[in-house]
Amino acid sequence: MNDQECKVDYEQFIPRETGFIFKYEKQDNTFIHTFIEGKLIEKVGLCPEKVVGKSLFEFLPAEQALRKEAFYEKAWKGEHVNYEGNFGGIHYLAILNPVRHNGVTVEVIGTTIDITKEKAREKQVQQMEKLSVVGELAAGIAHEIRNPLTSLKGFAKIVKESVSDPTLLPYLDIMLDEMDRINEIVNEFMFIAKPNEHVHFQHTNLNKLLRECIHFMEPQAHLKSIEVEFEIESEILLNCDRKKMKQVLINLLQNAIEATEDSGHFIEVRLEEMSSDSVMVTILDKGCGISDSRYKRLFEPFYSTKEKGTGLGLITCKRIIDLHQGNIDIESKLGEGTTIRISLPRFHRVDSLKIAE
Repeated sequence: MNDQECKVDYEQFIPRETGFIFKYEKQDNTFIHTFIEGKLIEKVGLCPEKVVGKSLFEFLPAEQALRKEAFYEKAWKGEHVNYEGNFGGIHYLAILNPVRHNGVTVEVIGTTIDITKEKAREKQVQQMEKLSVVGELAAGIAHEIRNPLTSLKGFAKIVKESVSDPTLLPYLDIMLDEMDRINEIVNEFMFIAKPNEHVHFQHTNLNKLLRECIHFMEPQAHLKSIEVEFEIESEILLNCDRKKMKQVLINLLQNAIEATEDSGHFIEVRLEEMSSDSVMVTILDKGCGISDSRYKRLFEPFYSTKEKGTGLGLITCKRIIDLHQGNIDIESKLGEGTTIRISLPRFHRVDSLKIAE
């Protein structure tokens, strides 16, 4: 393959894919890049000036450079090499093709393609498969727990009403509260198992719903001397399940309050119209943030960073948002805080549905 043939391949490749093409040679036992061009270069924070004439170790962290050098070496020995990586927040697929002359490699031509969306879809499919298994398990557990729990709660109430020793009442109250907590967990199981059976859409004033959730959580925030600031652009109506959306907002506000240190801090809540078709709710805190290892497991069933957490809160929130055809995006940095963005589609007709105040 000569340079002219490479140029033709490049011109065909770049319009079709968001990616770039590059070449390298081996000079004095070091791989040196001789060419790089394409749409993806700037997105990963590179430019030809930083790459051409340079080795991997001159523009990449040592760990990444060592890993890629191993792939480069394989290709230089005549193998066709495919590998995946992540750079600048972009997940990519790299394909290395050696160009050989008389049985000797003279250069390697590489193409790099952005597969971030494909990886996200793959992760979503895996998550749905995992949720399907969890759902089947949840339905069985919920059924087995709910019936005896109802009996226990009924008998506990009878005992409370008939007990003559007032010192026992606080213990009975604790028993009833814990039974309520078990029932809430069972309800979350049931929602994960069959979410579509538990959603009822209506036109809702999202501004009022957010204020209601903030008002509900303010006593908890004030105990830690935390202020909750609410910014809105205008009155916004949304087609949603009001009860389920309230559950999402309260859950996320509670997480933000629990993650924020006492005294003098604030949580910012914003409601914005992104377009005539969508709205965004943003919840921002300056709390402890989330480590990379925990961040990767945020939407994993039964995984919780809280001592008494069930590991179902965030995954339930995501299921609710998915049912509303929305998206939830979480950005977090350890020691600096967390920003949660929920984007939701709006409705177009308001005259045929009742508006929930």
